[in-house]
Amino acid sequence: MNRNFAVVAFDADGRIRRANNLFLRMFGYELDEIIGTDIATFARSESDPAVGAGQRVRPPTGRNAPATLRRLRKNGSEIWVEARYATIAGGEGREPETVAIVSDVTARKLQEWDERGQIEAINRSLAVVQFSANGIVLDANRIFLNIIGYELDEIVGRPYGLFVAPEEADGLAQAAFWEALAAGRHQAGEYRRIGKDGREVWLRSNCSPICDAAGQPIKIVEYAVDVTAERLRQAEYEWQVTAIQKSQAVISFDMHGSIVHANENFLRAMGYRLDEIVGRHHRLFVGPSHAHSVEYLRFWDDLKQGMHRSGQYKRIGKDGREVWLQATYNPVFDMGGRPTRVVEYATVITADKLQQAEYEGQIAAIHKSQCVVSFALDGTILDANDNFLQLTGYRYAEILGRHHRIFVEEAEANGESYRQFWRTLGEGQHRSGEFKRIGNDGREIWLQASYNPIFDPDGRPYKVVKFAADISAEKLRQAENAGQIEAINKAQGVLAMTLDGIILEANESLLATFGFAAADVIGRHHSMLVEPGHAATAEYREFWNRLRSGTFHKGMYKRIGRDGRELWLQASYNPILDLNGRPYKIVKYATDVTQNVEMAAAFENAKRQAQHDAATSLPNRSRLASFMSGALPHAAARLAVLYIDLDDFKPINDAFGHSVGDRVLGEVADRFRRILKDDQMIARVGGDEFVIAAPNLSEDEIDALCRRLLDACAAAVHHENGDLKVGASVGVAVAPQDGTTPDDLLRAADTALARSKQNGRGTYSFFGAAMNDRIAMHRALIHEMRHGITAGEFFLEYQPRFDTRAGTVRSVEALVRWSHPERGRIAPGDFIPLAERSGLIVPLGRWILETACRMAVLLPQIGISVNVSPVQFRDDMLVETVEAALRQTGLAPGRLELEITEGVLLEDAERARATLDRLKQLGVKLAIDDFGTGYSSMSYLCDYPFDVIKIDRKFISGIDGSENGKAVVQAILSLGKALGLSTTAEGVETDSQLAALAADHCHEVQGFLLSRPVPPERLPQILAKANGLPNRGGETLSPVRAA
Repeated sequence: MNRNFAVVAFDADGRIRRANNLFLRMFGYELDEIIGTDIATFARSESDPAVGAGQRVRPPTGRNAPATLRRLRKNGSEIWVEARYATIAGGEGREPETVAIVSDVTARKLQEWDERGQIEAINRSLAVVQFSANGIVLDANRIFLNIIGYELDEIVGRPYGLFVAPEEADGLAQAAFWEALAAGRHQAGEYRRIGKDGREVWLRSNCSPICDAAGQPIKIVEYAVDVTAERLRQAEYEWQVTAIQKSQAVISFDMHGSIVHANENFLRAMGYRLDEIVGRHHRLFVGPSHAHSVEYLRFWDDLKQGMHRSGQYKRIGKDGREVWLQATYNPVFDMGGRPTRVVEYATVITADKLQQAEYEGQIAAIHKSQCVVSFALDGTILDANDNFLQLTGYRYAEILGRHHRIFVEEAEANGESYRQFWRTLGEGQHRSGEFKRIGNDGREIWLQASYNPIFDPDGRPYKVVKFAADISAEKLRQAENAGQIEAINKAQGVLAMTLDGIILEANESLLATFGFAAADVIGRHHSMLVEPGHAATAEYREFWNRLRSGTFHKGMYKRIGRDGRELWLQASYNPILDLNGRPYKIVKYATDVTQNVEMAAAFENAKRQAQHDAATSLPNRSRLASFMSGALPHAAARLAVLYIDLDDFKPINDAFGHSVGDRVLGEVADRFRRILKDDQMIARVGGDEFVIAAPNLSEDEIDALCRRLLDACAAAVHHENGDLKVGASVGVAVAPQDGTTPDDLLRAADTALARSKQNGRGTYSFFGAAMNDRIAMHRALIHEMRHGITAGEFFLEYQPRFDTRAGTVRSVEALVRWSHPERGRIAPGDFIPLAERSGLIVPLGRWILETACRMAVLLPQIGISVNVSPVQFRDDMLVETVEAALRQTGLAPGRLELEITEGVLLEDAERARATLDRLKQLGVKLAIDDFGTGYSSMSYLCDYPFDVIKIDRKFISGIDGSENGKAVVQAILSLGKALGLSTTAEGVETDSQLAALAADHCHEVQGFLLSRPVPPERLPQILAKANGLPNRGGETLSPVRAA
């Protein structure tokens, strides 16, 4: 039967013969449940027309018109269907049957109801307006007309834009609204409309396109509710909520108590970050015992029922401290009146709890140590403790009911600032500080006091409690200190500043030091006394940040006087703290030490002249000896001493005079100095002789340094009489093998220098014969390698890599070999490091890449892997070299894999990422080689576009050694799987290693167990034999070995 329609066939008696899967799914039956049953099974009730013989569906005659019927599914739910019937005549003894093709039209039927019966009901309760698809008003009910203020004949035939504000008519929102309706899409929302009298009307509307049979909108019906009043209330509510959010702690929860959001005030009060609490339950802030109490469960049950809760609540902050909140928990309801979330508005009243009389235990302790007095919001005294009465000299009855002003001087009590003081307290604002008050006997009393508004359960202040400590004695001590400071003022420069660096006052001593008058500096910033360049630095800004935080500073500072001269001050910057321990100004005490600094500078200059050469400004032999003596104990590995003698310098000195000779020496010294690192020293030890001391260099690094020195010296020195050329010879001694004292090393280096001179100048020699021979050998190999690249002495061998699933060779790794005509076959470990140091690896690597790609084209069923040296990777032309090799050989980029070591990613991560991205764009695969042997390997896999992890052989060898070794390999394989990367193991040498890698789903393996590297002509044979590896499943492995 047709698979695209629901089809059922039944005989003349209405018994079902067959039905397709769509029909069965539509009605929820299995086929064996309905075969042979009456078609009336699907009728809705006994009164349904489809029941009974007289009403059975019979084969239609004439035109086959569809019938729309209400039917029942197996689960009892109703379904409306449209059915077409056709009769199929019987033949050869078969009875005729009727076939019904059935469509589900339930949705269409419901829509028809919506357009008929329900519209009338809606018309009686909602505002309804109808307009054409192009926006012309067709009709409107009385509710709509009353809202908008028009009569029907005033709007019919006019455009709907009549109700839209002019500034919105041509806006993008209106264009999108009409575009959606024209496309037949339903639109709903709240819309601003304009009534006949110009007033704004807000409608919550549903605009429903009515479409013809072709699905094209023919008119729009808008159902609307007037929400103008609601919008006004909402605007007022939003304004109030914004004000509350700024002043109160606010947090919201879903109806299960899970935290949805919290504002900064709440987070600050509880000590959390937002990401630490979102999604967690409200009980996070509740003590464990209370969280499981009946009271707490009832609290949330009430909220879930939509009940409002308010009061004072003890909560627990992140650091475990108690936080008291005056809070209201407000359920928020949806349009159906169901609570959807809870919003808590809270004020932190922890301090108030300590101050309220209800908290008797704590208040009692405060009462014993402090003066406490409480007032009404207008300042009327309500209560006072014995400490306060004793301090002020009053009896309780003398102050009760009187105003706070009895403790204030008359002039202050009548001032506006005093009235404002009480207004702010009445508004619930806390005030604290030092206050001068008057006792009963007229004496002055100084108080460190805080005035704390106390709030009722609705968050309104109803009284003020004052806590005070007598600081009169402290004030007397301050006065005494002021006298001492006056004495300091006479001896030192003193400058007082605000926390922002604005100068408040300066004494005569400081003004005289800088040459300013008081009017020149008061009100200006401290930076006027500082060099402009330094004043703009982050260091200077941080200096003031630390002072503002209360950090004391002292030291020697360079400042600038009025006449621009440099001044040196020995100064201290002292943050001055109030009684609450907060800094409120900075006082600087300074002594002018400019003369001392200048004398010290003169001494240092004389000392420098004694230790430096005048012509070249380089250290002299004495300074060199000190440096070497200090370096030798700390350079256990080695200290290289290079003795340099300039060749052909004496003729220049004789011909052009000492002044020109000194210029040549200075130029050469600058060249040498630019080559050296910070921990290396060069000194001039004679007329044309220099010595370099360089700690912790390898033989190759010493060799490279010697070559750079000779190259630097070979360049001509420009002179008005023409270019002057000098050369150099170098002798090298290395501690500890050539000596352990400065004198020993200098003698050894001088001996090696003599050998260089004997060898024809322009060369360098080592004092130690063995090192000299090794360096000479390296130089010879580099020279021969350069010739060997062009002479075809290098060739490639290929090591197969086997698929552990299929047992086939998936790819091969290209490995370079050198067949020297005289030395024979040279190991890669002997020539590749030299190629990298000399830069020859770049042309050699280019030849390897091209040769490997050319070979891979001849074996199209496998991939080719090529190592990229770190030196190659740094080559600016690497990507172009790879692209050229692919283009010239015709190799598909996806078959080429480039192996990159982790080390290249450490040097310049941004440049490395750019190079890898460009290589990836070529379509080649990228493998991270020797994975796990470098640093931050995990981050490389995540941050760089690698395709393959290549597991280093040292990890593979660990499989046989211990469970830990096996676990490391399993972890790398799991990591590769998690990141979707292929994995290759190198150095597989035992059957147990191979079995473990196959069992743990390593994709590729290579090693001597499977095949040694072979010449290209052997690869076809290897490929033919590569059928011994099993599927992953733990079977015995039979690797293919190549001789």
